[in-house]
Amino acid sequence: MRTIVYLGVIVLLGACSDRAAPPAAPASAPVTSPASTTSTASTASTSLSASGIGPIRFGMTLAQAEAATASKASLPQAFDPACSMVRFPTLPKLRFMVEEGVVTRADAEPGVGNTLAVAFGDTLAQVRAKHPNAEVSVHKYDPAGHYLTFPGADGRSAIILEESGGKITRIRAGLQPSVAYVETCL
Repeated sequence: MRTIVYLGVIVLLGACSDRAAPPAAPASAPVTSPASTTSTASTASTSLSASGIGPIRFGMTLAQAEAATASKASLPQAFDPACSMVRFPTLPKLRFMVEEGVVTRADAEPGVGNTLAVAFGDTLAQVRAKHPNAEVSVHKYDPAGHYLTFPGADGRSAIILEESGGKITRIRAGLQPSVAYVETCL
């Protein structure tokens, strides 16, 4: 009887969380977006893909990412272990989402390349011409805007572009469900 009570408490505590647990680290080699048009190792290391960028792979622990970049992540003053955004000095134009100690997503700033060969400011028409099979959905805050999703071959990761005013305004990549969150954490 005591076991049933403990299990009930665990289930109730789990139901109180409004975020899914971060995905487990990938068990296989990094996966690139099926829409990727490049295949050289040097491009993969400097371009944001559904599986990561540079030495960082989504699903790594924060400690593994720090070791891989040979740098300490800068944490926000109000670091929340459940979900925070961090930066690495070696990748200054990227913010990485860390959930429960796992790197789950990266949000890019202008100037960061990606395996889709899409840039900030590209038009929706340009992206659709390059990638006619993009999954398009309505933007949560902009009724005229869209999300363009490019799932990774593993089915667990994606690159997501945000379009507003006919142009790409945001680019992010990472593991599901983190990459699909409209808002980021601290």
